[in-house]
Amino acid sequence: MASDRLGSIVAFVRVAELGGFAAAGRDLNVSPSAISKSVARLEERLQLRLFHRTTRSLTMTEDGKLFFERCSGILTDLDRAEEDMRARAARPSGILRIEMPTALGRLKIVPALGQLTSIYPELRIAATFADTVTDPIAAGIDAVVRIGEPRDERLMAKRVGTVRYIVCASPSYLATHGKPETIEDLSRHDCVRRVSHYGPEFAPWRFSRPETGEPFERFVQGTLSFDSPDAMVDTGLSGAGLVQLHTYMAEPHIKSGALIEVLAAFAADGPPISVLFPSNKNLAPKVRAFIDFVTKILRA
Repeated sequence: MASDRLGSIVAFVRVAELGGFAAAGRDLNVSPSAISKSVARLEERLQLRLFHRTTRSLTMTEDGKLFFERCSGILTDLDRAEEDMRARAARPSGILRIEMPTALGRLKIVPALGQLTSIYPELRIAATFADTVTDPIAAGIDAVVRIGEPRDERLMAKRVGTVRYIVCASPSYLATHGKPETIEDLSRHDCVRRVSHYGPEFAPWRFSRPETGEPFERFVQGTLSFDSPDAMVDTGLSGAGLVQLHTYMAEPHIKSGALIEVLAAFAADGPPISVLFPSNKNLAPKVRAFIDFVTKILRA
């Protein structure tokens, strides 16, 4: 029943696209009478007339036009689903050109890339790093990892993770100045601020309320400010103040004991991490493999 329904819809769409039963029959390799009967069964099932038929012409009714718009989109999606599955079965190979944010790429993705090439020995990776927006189409890049909401409508975006903000300090700083227990306590601490190139001179710190998860921001005060994530990490390690970092930047130092997380209940989700790639009908196996791999790394 389901296959007959789909066959009738395919026949109807081909008749509408090609302008006649004979042309649709040639396209589907069946007789024009079989196409006509299939469309008639569809009309009977819908209780609607889809075509105006005369001995000399065949035109769609208003109902037919509406149904065609819906069905043609569905069939296109089915075709793409089949193509995606065939592409997935293909072996990733060739040169994969990727670009990543400097810190995220260096700390989380690069250490694992050898695993990807060991799974797919025919794959070669050429990676670059940038913290500004790059046009991957103009640059000939297959995939770009970006932090933030995607804004280029020419590109497809696959969300692979989420940035999370945590506050840290060195053991020596906390031994001298004490550990903040509330957001209000931050006013008594030296906080390392991030220099902003947009909006206020210094970016606010981001938090979420423990009771509701509601996000909020708080401007902090401090003697040192940077526009470099690496400089902020180094300053926190030196014991000069509290720092708010992305989790992937703080993780290695928290594991080693060089940094200690504070205000953990107020840690907040930040912008999404996405893989952007030029929109096309068939996603290359090497790009799909990279997306799946990065998703696995960041979600772990």
